[in-house]
Amino acid sequence: MTQTLSIVTDSSVDLPGEEIRRCGIEVAPIQVAFSTEFFRDDALQRAEFYRRLPSEPRLPVIAAAMPADFLAAYRKASERGANVLCLINPFESCSTYTAAYSAAVVAKRDHQISVDVLNTGRALVALGATCIEAAEMAMRGAGLQETVAAIEEATPQIDTYLAPATSEYLERDGRISIYEMTVGSLRGMLPLIRVWGRVAVIDKARTQAENIEKMLRRAEQELGGRDATMVVSHASNPQGARELAEAAKARLKIKRLVTTELGPSAGGYCGAGTVGLGWCPALAKLN
Repeated sequence: MTQTLSIVTDSSVDLPGEEIRRCGIEVAPIQVAFSTEFFRDDALQRAEFYRRLPSEPRLPVIAAAMPADFLAAYRKASERGANVLCLINPFESCSTYTAAYSAAVVAKRDHQISVDVLNTGRALVALGATCIEAAEMAMRGAGLQETVAAIEEATPQIDTYLAPATSEYLERDGRISIYEMTVGSLRGMLPLIRVWGRVAVIDKARTQAENIEKMLRRAEQELGGRDATMVVSHASNPQGARELAEAAKARLKIKRLVTTELGPSAGGYCGAGTVGLGWCPALAKLN
């Protein structure tokens, strides 16, 4: 079967390398700026990021992938499928759309590569799960319009939740009072974070385990028994990730489960010890 579509995204989706290679997804690296040093995400080990985080005078600044990196990803993706679909995180959260779109214009003008940039309204590992599902559709021979329609149909059931082990980094983020307007005081409590178009603290509990239970209940409710690709993420907490993965397997209908390390996009305001879960229901051609 001839593949006509290929998928591009940026490294905020935090997919592990083996999964990216399996699916044939091309990834443009985001940028991470500490107080005195600047990194491309693909040059910064996760362990080093979390080692440095506590001693930084301010939280690292995360910037979109460069247009040149998107262009390089489009050119490589076009070798797999003539049409390129770039799935990005929400416009409200960063300047990714501008970089991805400007690179798409250059790809069309200078290299005759057709690129569509889709602002999915979802982010982090939920977007990663969506990229996996879209890439698998493409490998089955689905075209651009079919794949976009399937993503749009599934969007209400695509979600990311994070359960930090501390609220320290949210406090350092400087927006803690905004979050507390929704859930009340976080003093002595741990936040449950949902990431759609924006970061939002949507609940709280005294223990991380309680927030993980709330996360799993939300997954059950939102998916309603539908098969899904699940991505478990963690920040220097592999044991917590294994336990969350086992709980998800026991309670949800999982088509594929991927475990990955939480990157700088969310790791900066969640901190080490965090575990998270993102999902996308299985995508299929629509009648």
